[in-house]
Amino acid sequence: MRRRHKRRRARRGSSLFLLVILFILVIGIPALLVRSCTVSFFSIPKAPLVVIWDEQSNTLMSMTLEEYVQGVVAAEMPASFGLEALKAQAVAARTYAYRRIQRNDTIPEHPDAHLSTDYKSGQAWVSWETFFDRYGLLQGRQLQKKIKKAVNQTIGWIAVYDGEPILAVYHSTSGGRTENSEHYWSEQLPYLRGVHDPYSASSPYHFTTATFSTAQLCGSLEVSKSTDLRVVERYPSGRVKTVEVGDKWFSGREVRQRLGLRSSWFTVDLLQNDVVFSVWGFGHGVGMSQYGADGMAQQGYDYQEILQYYYQGIELKKAY
Repeated sequence: MRRRHKRRRARRGSSLFLLVILFILVIGIPALLVRSCTVSFFSIPKAPLVVIWDEQSNTLMSMTLEEYVQGVVAAEMPASFGLEALKAQAVAARTYAYRRIQRNDTIPEHPDAHLSTDYKSGQAWVSWETFFDRYGLLQGRQLQKKIKKAVNQTIGWIAVYDGEPILAVYHSTSGGRTENSEHYWSEQLPYLRGVHDPYSASSPYHFTTATFSTAQLCGSLEVSKSTDLRVVERYPSGRVKTVEVGDKWFSGREVRQRLGLRSSWFTVDLLQNDVVFSVWGFGHGVGMSQYGADGMAQQGYDYQEILQYYYQGIELKKAY
């Protein structure tokens, strides 16, 4: 009997000893190695913080850049678009904001904020609460999942040119060709070159018309008569450079803004007491066409190919 007890104790002791050795090998040694390293194998890169001005509540909000990008994608691009298009939008939105953070650019009216929720200051942004109000809770949850997937699958990635974050501007629909940056703004940027864009042809804004009475047109342009309105010069893309109305001259951009046209790519027809504008595209036309991005996604292009098509000569870089 005593021998049996001794054997059992010996077996128990051996088993306990083996468990201790196993614990040291599996847990102890890796933990010591990680602790001794200057960079942890398990650390998660942290997204920078961005401060935005909320136009709805008139307050400053601070959040991580990834949280901000989710709200921009939700506000700027229909969630029904292809996943690769949403991923391209996420990288463009992240790049635009990251560039402002790096350069410490702020909103003139709100110098403590990098950006505003108003699209006129750069990018639109929407909270999930407002998003659910818009789509309903059930559909909203499904679309939220898709948007978060697009953002999470591109986390930290930005577009760069010569190693610097680009000015990643975008618009709804090009109308068939995007525009050079200097033809809408003053700065000529090498990656914002006009490209042929057949991919946005299915957009509902590819071609539209807008009709004004002669009185409306005169009031908006502050001229005495509109019967002698004519387009004087166009850019190679087809967008209007200058317009002459009587003794006044306007840029195509100014006519677009004064009349609320969808773009500066238009023709004009005078019909008795009405003036009809035929308009191609929606937005300034510079950079990525959002409907074009979806068209490319539907044809099997991935988000890297979409971005490198609309932003010429760029590279994609992991910023964090």
